[in-house]
Parts: sequence; C-alpha cells; structure tokens
Amino acid sequence: MEAFFDQRKHPKVVLRVKGRKQVAQFEAILDTGFDGYLSLPINIAVSLGLELITVTQVEYADGRTSQELVFSIDINLDGIWRSVPLTLTGGSEALAGTALLENYSINFNFPNQKISINKHK
Repeated sequence: MEAFFDQRKHPKVVLRVKGRKQVAQFEAILDTGFDGYLSLPINIAVSLGLELITVTQVEYADGRTSQELVFSIDINLDGIWRSVPLTLTGGSEALAGTALLENYSINFNFPNQKISINKHK
C-alpha cells in the first residue's frame, strides 16, 4: 500500500476502489481518529454508483451524534478485492480509518517525511 505525506504534511494513502459504475483510484488521509473503514466525499461516492446498505447512529470526537448512511464499496488491498462499509463526508477529502488498517502496522517518520505500511501475517 503506497503512503506518503502531502504538501500540508497530512499522511495519505493511495486506494483503488470500485462501485457499480466504475473503478477509481484516489488519495485518502490516514485518519487515526476515525474508527471506520472509509469515508468519501459525496461527489466521488455518487460517481462510483455505491449501494446503500444501512443507516447507523455515529458519535463524533466532539460528542455530537447523527444518523449516517452506510454504503458498500469494494476496495483492493494487497491485490485482493474485499467489500467494506463506507460513509459519506461533506468535506473534499477521502478519509481512511483505523478499521481499514487493522491488519497493518504503520510507522510515521515525520522528520524524514516517510510512511511505511506493512501487512501482518
């Protein structure tokens, strides 16, 4: 999995996903404060043609709660496609959460601007 720091020093990962309409590749912020799998901007989700699977109650870090639409998306991790739940964000950047990376170890080397992601066996 390719990871890097962007110009604003945000840790990012390159992801390949597919919906009913198309396959896409994009960068997502590695968000260690987000315990879900993936959150996509609405415009990307619509273009992929994702399937709504449920509505769930979520709690944000600041204590707010809300209802979230949950979609299914296929993501390619280490050459294997698997379905994961996805939520939407009103922001402009995709977020990769800790659930997506539960089988990986991540090392953030801020002084050298390097990120290494290794799969646990």
